[in-house]
Formats: sequence, C-alpha cells, structure tokens
Amino acid sequence: MKHLDDIENVKKRIESIDLNSILFPSEINEWSELTKEIVDKKLQRICSLPLCDEDFTVVYTLYSRLKWFDALKACTPNKNATVLEVGSGSSTVIPNAMTAYDVNSKYITANMNKKLTEGLEKNISKLPIKFDIIEDDANNIKNYLASNSIDLVVFEHSVNDVLQAILCEQNGIDTTHNDWFELLPKMIELISKEYVEQTLEKKLKLAFLSLVNNCLCVLKPDGYIAISHYMFQYDLNLGYNPELWQDMLPIIRPWLNELSNVKEVFIDGFDPHWWLFYQKL
Repeated sequence: MKHLDDIENVKKRIESIDLNSILFPSEINEWSELTKEIVDKKLQRICSLPLCDEDFTVVYTLYSRLKWFDALKACTPNKNATVLEVGSGSSTVIPNAMTAYDVNSKYITANMNKKLTEGLEKNISKLPIKFDIIEDDANNIKNYLASNSIDLVVFEHSVNDVLQAILCEQNGIDTTHNDWFELLPKMIELISKEYVEQTLEKKLKLAFLSLVNNCLCVLKPDGYIAISHYMFQYDLNLGYNPELWQDMLPIIRPWLNELSNVKEVFIDGFDPHWWLFYQKL
C-alpha cells in the first residue's frame, strides 16, 4: 500500500514551526497532553495506513493543516487570496488552514448537499476569515463569480465525491437533498463497478473536465488548482475498490493533462501520487 507521506520529513517540518502559528488555542492544550512517543506513533499511522476513527486527533489536525498551510504558501504567496473550494461537504480543513496562513483571506465554497452545507456553515462561522457558501453545483460557478476573480481552486479530498456525484446524476440519484452518508454505499458500488469494468473514463472524464473548465473560468491567470486525496478505512470497509481508492489522482491526471489551458506543477514536499497542482496559462 502506498504511504501517504514520508514520516521523517513530516517530523522535521513539525519541528521547524511554532505550533501556536498553526494550531488554535484549544488544540494547543490538547497537543500539550501528548508525549513525543504518542505523537510519533500517531504520525506513523497517518503516513502509512488508511485513516480510521482513532487517527482523528490533534496530531492529524496538525499534519493536515500544516500540509495545506504549505500548499497555500506555495500557491498564494502574496496572501489576501480568495480561495474557492469545490465539494467541501461539512469539512473546515481549508478555512482552518487559511485562518492559520492569512486571516485576511476569503473562502468560498460551492457545495450541493444541503445537510452537509448546514454543518459547514455552523462550523465556519466561528472562524475570523470572510466566507461565502454557494449552494449549487460548481458547474454553475460562473453564475456567481466573475471571470478571473479567484486565486486558488481547491479539491480537498473531493475528486472522489465529484466523480461519485456525476455517476449518481447519470443514474437518477439525488445527492443534493438526500443524506450523503446514507447514499455512500451505493455511490461506492457504482464507482467501483465502473472501475472494474474499465468504463470509468468513458462515463466520467468529459463531465469532470467540464466542471474543471468552469472553475478555470473564474480562476485568475497564473492561479492554481490544488487537489489532494487520501484514503479512509471506512470507505474500504464499505467496498471501495482498493486500487481505485489508492490511485484516484493518478487516474485523473491524464484527463487533466489533456486540458490546453493549464500546466501541471510539482511542488517539493507534496507526493504527486496524493497531490496534483495545475497552473492556469
């Protein structure tokens, strides 16, 4: 199984920072209760195994936030950035990282599922950064945002969600009003079936690239698209094809490389198996 990250590099990066600049006060308190042995053990799990419930502690919070802090620094070095996230669900990974990196930045998300959006709005309202939530498909983003107005477009562990939503639409399944997690077993069944039958590209590539192109319309020239992926054990337990779950980004890379208006960029410290960066030309 492909490791998520290099444990020694992760340790060195953590040792190089002031934790107070990345973690929030309540998280610092939680971190202070951990021994170095426990931190190292948790980091080893995070870097080498699919994530499970026991991994979601302040150690993972620091790991994830620091990765996105570094991604933001690489993609938006001038700060004061406006960031668009596609398919955030209820996750605040990106706005939390933006708060640590630059409190003057603005976060926008295009989020379809109503229940997940309610959870996101509740959590994000506690943060000091400016934010807007667009309750619509990112395919329609040009109806809400001006051309060349976004500094960075983010897919934080959402490529799989986007592809699954496309398949659901093709099969007449409503992912907007239904409970996302109740639908998840069926979505996993659909996408795993297409992968095994080698019809994934035929069914999904054009629709996925259409969405990406619509996002590119609102992205500034020289702006970036940043895409991350990692594995949850929960999805594997529900029957996600292990090869597909692990190789999600290598599968879509050749699709994205067909686009004439972007170029792939490789950034030190980010494994291209789990991270994709594209710069708009």
